[in-house]
Amino acid sequence: MDRLNKIMNIYNKILELENDGKVDYDVNYRGGHYGLSRGDVSDLLGLGGYANYLPSKVGAFCNYLGGGLRGSITTSDYNKNLPKKYVLKVIAFTNACKKRYKEIEDGIGLNDDEDANGETNWDAWGTARSRKAGVVSGY
Repeated sequence: MDRLNKIMNIYNKILELENDGKVDYDVNYRGGHYGLSRGDVSDLLGLGGYANYLPSKVGAFCNYLGGGLRGSITTSDYNKNLPKKYVLKVIAFTNACKKRYKEIEDGIGLNDDEDANGETNWDAWGTARSRKAGVVSGY
């Protein structure tokens, strides 16, 4: 339960930062990203001198596969030498970003079964299947 509380605290902090305009994100029908700079993540998670063990932008992203299809929502990686106590915090952060990315997609109708005209939303249909298959990138 303690781990779940930590994840929810990170998620709630991300929402606060988003409301304050501090989260960098762009979510649309051609993929996108959601997250913070490595320095902001380091400050948020208390990583101290380990900020450089993270990529310059940390969070979740989605690649455009072409033909209206989006790939799986995936998360940033980190240097394998990052101490385990920090790895777990980074994973919790990136998973919270992934959850929020999906919420934004759902909120703007990208995953709706029907489009605005009541027709089948084939882009959402295909994206759901590509994600189920684990497709991240078409390259």
